[in-house]
Amino acid sequence: MINETRRSRFLLYAALGVFAVFALTPYFWVVRTSLLTNFAAISPETGYLPALDALTLAAYTDIWNQFDFVTFFKNSVIVSISATLISLVFSIPGAYAFARLDFPGRKLLFYTAVFTIMFPWIVITIPVYEVFYVFGLINTLPGIIIALSIFVLPQTIWLLQGFFRQGIPENIEEAALIDGHTEIGAFLRIVLPLSAPAVGAAALFSFLTAWNNFLWVFVLTSDEDVRTATVAIHFILGSDVLREWNILMAAVVLLVAPPVVFYGLSQRYVGEGLGGA
Repeated sequence: MINETRRSRFLLYAALGVFAVFALTPYFWVVRTSLLTNFAAISPETGYLPALDALTLAAYTDIWNQFDFVTFFKNSVIVSISATLISLVFSIPGAYAFARLDFPGRKLLFYTAVFTIMFPWIVITIPVYEVFYVFGLINTLPGIIIALSIFVLPQTIWLLQGFFRQGIPENIEEAALIDGHTEIGAFLRIVLPLSAPAVGAAALFSFLTAWNNFLWVFVLTSDEDVRTATVAIHFILGSDVLREWNILMAAVVLLVAPPVVFYGLSQRYVGEGLGGA
């Protein structure tokens, strides 16, 4: 029995190890390529594990200095954080209303919001562009922020209403009302602090959606001054005959780093928020 348990555990760890190698190899290759010169990155003589003296940070300095990546990175930060904050400001009271209040058309409005999550964004590209063009929001950071906020909002409403409905008992609010709090006071002082895990999870998903978005930034911008890093990578290296793969991989590492850091800081909230929802 003990031998069977050890054998099963060994097979489990071996399978997990194989899966981990398979899953992490692309990320390793991205980092490896970003630390090489362009010639070494495409040379068949470069080993899978290059020598330490062959590694360089030149690709990072090139992407940061030569291609004005500072502006693109700054735009990504501004757009992502702004879209996240706007979506939370509207989705928190909206989700609470869907979860707790009973008003005419509640289910219809909620299912309409959920349906937009499954609706392909590319289908409404032309109508959205025309609307934003009429309001003068093309090639502006506010236009990008508004567009991303609108499309992030349904998923945050869906996530938060599930937490409000299942993760927080109604008797907590009833007890707060008995203690003399108003409904708004009970929400702000009792419900909202208890909802921090779900709000953290919603903030993470909103940030990732806005940060990684390519379609809407690509459609709504044509000026370099308002491009985000996701779209800038496409224009920086998309037309090169001999592509500088080390610079491309360095840009990918810089683009992936903030979401990874954000997820690491909010990992505990994400687990609790999804568990409650």
